[in-house]
Amino acid sequence: MNIETCNKKEQDYLVDRLVEYNLTQVEATQKENFIDLSRKIVENGKIIAGIIARMYCWNVVYVDTLWVDPNYRERKIGKSLLKKVETEAKSNGAKLIHLDTFDFQAKDFYEKQGYVVFGKLDDCPENHCRYFMKKLF
Repeated sequence: MNIETCNKKEQDYLVDRLVEYNLTQVEATQKENFIDLSRKIVENGKIIAGIIARMYCWNVVYVDTLWVDPNYRERKIGKSLLKKVETEAKSNGAKLIHLDTFDFQAKDFYEKQGYVVFGKLDDCPENHCRYFMKKLF
């Protein structure tokens, strides 16, 4: 038995097999297994902010990434992107959205948007915390 590195196509294959199994255990509640909700804001041909999120299988949204260029922060751009995803998610039947953030990132920001901490991983990275957050619709 050899343990080898996976390429992107092989990673997708593994994810597809896991999703296939998961759906034998809990039936999907949405028509498409994954609905991409990702958005970006472009100014002068340059991405200045964006959010990567998708709704999966059971009307649940996972926010993977939310980023705003440092020169554009404090302008409510992150809030606007998050609200856009939440609004679209709700219109597609989402009931829950979740994400994670580090203590040096945006925990306070998410709390102001109505997210609550449901888990904490200490020393990730060392001397820091990773927070797992959710919001119910």
